[in-house]
Amino acid sequence: MNIVQLEYFLAASRTLNFTRAAEECFTSRQNLSRAIRDLERELGVSLFNQGKGSLALTVEGRSEEHTSEL
Repeated sequence: MNIVQLEYFLAASRTLNFTRAAEECFTSRQNLSRAIRDLERELGVSLFNQGKGSLALTVEGRSEEHTSEL
């Protein structure tokens, strides 16, 4: 886990939109998605649910138990 992954996670959780989060972080949507996917793999949980045109934090993504690991 690194600071960039945390920055991307926070931006995505604040905006609930990977494209806007990527713009805020001055990166591409692909880089942001990859970093969050790597973070999820490292933590062993899904942090976001993605639907058609929607993004929401999972229970684990909202959990203080998991965010304290961040």
